[in-house]
Amino acid sequence: MMEKKSCNMGNLFSDLEGLRIAIDMEARGRDFYKKAYEQAETKSHKDLFMFLMNEESKHYEQFTGIYQKLRESKNYDSDDYLFDPETSKYLTALAEPCIFPKDKEERAKTLTDIIKAAIQDEKDSILFYDALAKYAKFEEARNIFNLLKEEEQKHVVKLREILNLLV
Repeated sequence: MMEKKSCNMGNLFSDLEGLRIAIDMEARGRDFYKKAYEQAETKSHKDLFMFLMNEESKHYEQFTGIYQKLRESKNYDSDDYLFDPETSKYLTALAEPCIFPKDKEERAKTLTDIIKAAIQDEKDSILFYDALAKYAKFEEARNIFNLLKEEEQKHVVKLREILNLLV
């Protein structure tokens, strides 16, 4: 069983903070899939991991741009935009395992292990983005989090298809 690491994200979330964490998650996902690509032995597996790595990279770039735009357009750091303390605790608990932790690829040695780990991280991402969308104070942020959730759901389906072929 993998040990979960805690991420220090402070005690209060805002829509902007949620997006910043999403950007970090996408970067870790990109790095995870890059290592999986390097370990894959068949062309079809390499193609899958390259696709997922590119998806994470694309999301990273898109969300970084959105983050900058939102940060410049509204005062998201104001206390008015923070989630209430109970919601912040809940969101922190969802994000604490640090989806796609940096040391995960060192623990996932076989292709089956890599895919199972990726599926779990994608599922954790879905839960996190779903909660962020549910509690978002701005429609712009809600739409972004729902888009992220839909993308991660597609990743789970692709990964599940490959896992079913392996087992």
